[in-house]
Amino acid sequence: MSNTVVAGTKIPGRVSRTLDVGDFSILHQLTWFNMAVHSNSEYAKNTWFTERSLAAPVIFVVADGLIHHADTIAYLLEADGYEIYAYVGVDNVKITNPVLFGDTLTAEAEVVDFRPTKNPDMNLFIYKNKCFNQRGQQVIEYQSSMLAKKKE
Repeated sequence: MSNTVVAGTKIPGRVSRTLDVGDFSILHQLTWFNMAVHSNSEYAKNTWFTERSLAAPVIFVVADGLIHHADTIAYLLEADGYEIYAYVGVDNVKITNPVLFGDTLTAEAEVVDFRPTKNPDMNLFIYKNKCFNQRGQQVIEYQSSMLAKKKE
């Protein structure tokens, strides 16, 4: 069994990311999340956000990118002789605060479980990620499941 990949192991985010107008535009165009609250500043002025906000699914992509940046999770698994085989699921996604222009996001994750599967070469790796803005407000949390293959 694993030495460092155990429940409770912290997975620190190594970088933060400030999102500006250009980031919003490219992310929304790439994902096709172009609802008025995300793409129309005049419309957004009359919402409780008072400005365009980042779409929830896009917040997930940014948060997951932050925790996977620089292969943070890959190195954690590699230390115990495993490598990422497949990303298999995302559960319990909660958007807890909006992400607005100029917000700087930071992620921090924790190992929830690491256990063998029926295939003796594979383990199920589950982590919980939380992402925060520059004011310390959590903007998203979710749990991801991945298959980790024993390296040969």
